[in-house]
Parts: sequence; C-alpha cells; structure tokens
Amino acid sequence: MADHLNVRSTGQGDRAVVLLHGLFGSGNNLGQLARGLSHDFRVFSVDLPDHGRSSWLERPSVAQYAERVAQWMDAEKLTEVLLVGHSLGGKVAMQMALMRSDLVHKLIVLDIAPKAYERRHDPIFLALRSVEGGRVGTRREARELLLRHLDEPQVADFLLASAVLSDEGFLRWRFNLAGLEAGYVSILAAVGVGQSEALCFDGPVLFIRGAHSDYVPTDAKTAFTPLFKRLQMVTVKNAGHWLHQEQPETVLTIVRRFFAP
Repeated sequence: MADHLNVRSTGQGDRAVVLLHGLFGSGNNLGQLARGLSHDFRVFSVDLPDHGRSSWLERPSVAQYAERVAQWMDAEKLTEVLLVGHSLGGKVAMQMALMRSDLVHKLIVLDIAPKAYERRHDPIFLALRSVEGGRVGTRREARELLLRHLDEPQVADFLLASAVLSDEGFLRWRFNLAGLEAGYVSILAAVGVGQSEALCFDGPVLFIRGAHSDYVPTDAKTAFTPLFKRLQMVTVKNAGHWLHQEQPETVLTIVRRFFAP
C-alpha cells in the first residue's frame, strides 16, 4: 500500500525499543544493537520511507519521515518508547521526539546533531547513478563502478547491501535514489526548522558520538539544550561515524545503561 512502513520485531520484553537507520540503509544496519537489546526489550527495526522495503514518498524530508514513523507507532499503540536513531535516523528520531513527545520516553542519537549540514554525499549520489546507468548484472561489476567515484571500499560494500536485481536482470537500488537526491537539501536541514512554534523535548536524551567523527560538535551539549533540556553526551574512543559497528560492545553497553529503569 502507498504508506507501507516495513518493520521487523524481535524480543519479548515489556518495554519497546525502536531503531532508525541512516541514509541509504535499512533496518538491518542496526542489527547488532537489535540482537543485543532483544534479551530485555521488544525491539522494532524500521525501514525508513524511501529505504529498504518501505514505500516511497513524493517529497522526502526528515519531518515527513518522523510523521510516518509516528503514524506507525499510533497504529501499533506504542507510547513512551525507547528510541534510537543513527545519522539520518537520529535526525528523524529527534524530530519525532520534538513533534510527539508523548511517544518517546528516552532518546539516544548516534553520531548526528540537530543542526543543518553542508552537502557531503554528492560523490555517493554520482556513484549510485553510475551503477544504475551502467546496467550491470553482478555486485562485482557494481562495486568496480562505485569505487571509481568512492575511495572507501567499506562505503561501497554498505551501499551494495541495498542492491537488488531488476526484472531485466540489472542491478538497481532498493532505496529511492531519485527521491533522496531531490530531497537531499531537506534532509540536511536543521531539526525543527519551519515549525510554527518553538519545540522542546523534556525527556532524557543521550548523544553518542564517535571520537574520529566530525558530525557532532564538541559543544553539542551546550548548543542544543534549548531543544533537549536533559541532554547528555558520550564520546566513544576509536570510532568514527559508524560507531555502532566499529565499537559494538561499547555502544551496546552505553545504550543498555541509559535505558535501564
């Protein structure tokens, strides 16, 4: 259906944890966290709109994604969830907490801030278009095309997790490439921009940043307290933007402690 949101659930706990992934990804990207938390919580791994097996939107934006996730939570009668978002998913999580504070009990944001960002994904868009235009039929061929534009093999491998064969036998992207590129400026915008009234979330919020990442400024705890009154920040050593994959046990321990009653 037009507004389908693909969600996988694991675990049998009384409390609900909702995980939101980053740009070009899917709910599988936070699989290590989902498995680690499923012993004590019921964990929902969401494919954001325009990603994974969820439906596509005409105008992708952080606000639209937050509204869609909130609608799904309303339909599932989920309230006061423990919400985790990485990168784009972190911006969506922050937006949802500001818009619908009744849905969120505690919020964890992985290596992203509510501020506006400069363009940084143009080489990735170029690489992705080269694969679709190249009409290749194997991941090996697609990887070669990606690496003509990208100097990070791990990024190419991450993108290839969302490659699927079309009916014609050529690789295409499961995510909405054209829509994401068209809505990229909206995705980069600061959280809460364009709202008719000042927004604030009073619940506990934890920013977890990678020590080698430049996504979250060191003054974030002070800069963003007008939006999040109870903001804490932790820096994970020996980790960059993909901190939950580079230091999975450390991140899982931090998340579990923050979510403890």
